Amino acid sequence: MTTCTLHRVETNLTCRTCGTPVCPDCAVRTAMGVACAEHAGGAKKDAVAAVKPRRESSGLDRRVLVGALAVIVVAAAVVLLRPSGDSGGPEAAEGAWSTLPSAGLVARTDFAFVSTGTAMIVWGGAADRPLADGAAYDVPSSTWKPVAPAPLSARRGHSAVWTGTSMIVFGGRGPVDGCRQLCALNDGAAYDPATDRWSPIAPAPLAGRNGHTAVWFQDRMVVWGGAAEGGKAVADGASYDPAANSWTPLPAAPLEPRVSHRSVASAHRMLVWGGSSEAEEGGKYFADGAIYSVANNAWTPMAPYPQTTEASPRDSFSSVWTGTHMLVWGGIGRTESCRPCQHDDGAAYEMSSDSWKLMTPSPLSARGNHRAIWTGKEMVVWGGFSTTELNDGAAYNPASDTWSQLPGSPVLGRQGHVMVKVGDNLIVWGGHGPHGEGETRNANHDDGAILSLRA
Repeated sequence: MTTCTLHRVETNLTCRTCGTPVCPDCAVRTAMGVACAEHAGGAKKDAVAAVKPRRESSGLDRRVLVGALAVIVVAAAVVLLRPSGDSGGPEAAEGAWSTLPSAGLVARTDFAFVSTGTAMIVWGGAADRPLADGAAYDVPSSTWKPVAPAPLSARRGHSAVWTGTSMIVFGGRGPVDGCRQLCALNDGAAYDPATDRWSPIAPAPLAGRNGHTAVWFQDRMVVWGGAAEGGKAVADGASYDPAANSWTPLPAAPLEPRVSHRSVASAHRMLVWGGSSEAEEGGKYFADGAIYSVANNAWTPMAPYPQTTEASPRDSFSSVWTGTHMLVWGGIGRTESCRPCQHDDGAAYEMSSDSWKLMTPSPLSARGNHRAIWTGKEMVVWGGFSTTELNDGAAYNPASDTWSQLPGSPVLGRQGHVMVKVGDNLIVWGGHGPHGEGETRNANHDDGAILSLRA
């Protein structure tokens, strides 16, 4: 199959005049066939001439004319109309990719990021050293703006949440006085993009950590788990109230200490699932989870994950909240037969019934350290690592239990990247993968791309 020269996606369509590969988004349908943009003008004239009625036309001629026009209208509809979010068809769920302008930042990975609704903010991370800078990408203007200096030390592996007005950064690992290499951090700060100003937040009643999760719901940020000093996994957490600038420790969770787990937030609860007992590969992998209720200040265990032919425990998977379900897909585990095990399966957890349902198999290869976002109708998965970094993706529709492949991406494969939904767009930036800065196998990226999502 050939590749569209404009949108860089696979296609079986070519211009009837010059033979240039064209995808459905840029192809011009005519009565004489498909044309590229360059030759569309002549093709359109041919189409008009082919169906132009004569004054002395018979009834049969009029029927032929109507039929020809109908063919043109149907063909145009096939090109221009996209399937709805509930169609579940095999077509690609999204539109076309385009590359981002330069962010003016050093190539990096392991940074924090949020979506504000109109912009993406990235901060911190690691290049050859931990970093303490960032930038915001404004989607409407397609421009980057540097973030003001933060009252925080350089770090990687920290978390960030969006409150509706500010980005709150917490934790991570970085160099501090008295620390030989990188130490676990437990401080944070809030950044207001409207004023381009930072404000330190109150000290947390938690040990420093990285590899934890942080979610925002109702009026607070909730932090749980992660790796403390020395890489030791923890099972505690706390909630932070920006209005009072105060922390409240969480009650003990019915879960073992873990890192690289995933947390999602409903309107009133935080759902935690999976993870592993060590920051590095190895240790114990988990397939259990629990739900924290703000109203009750209590935890409830989740039902067991469904049994499959593969081992279910995993970390470094992706997860999203749909409004009714927690979707889990992919990840990395470990058994006697595979070290590591890479997963290409997933399941949906329904909180109201405390039950799991396996997803239909995806068109993607097994992987971990990928990203996922929820569009409002679909979970979109992209990137990650298998035997090397990947740059493909797919969208899963839980209503129809179907997957659809994404168009080919214009950026190289990566993990540890940002992926957010801003408006009707998916944005990928940065991360770690082959042939990044310095053209070495182990390198970071400073580029990105934006994908137009289906409305």
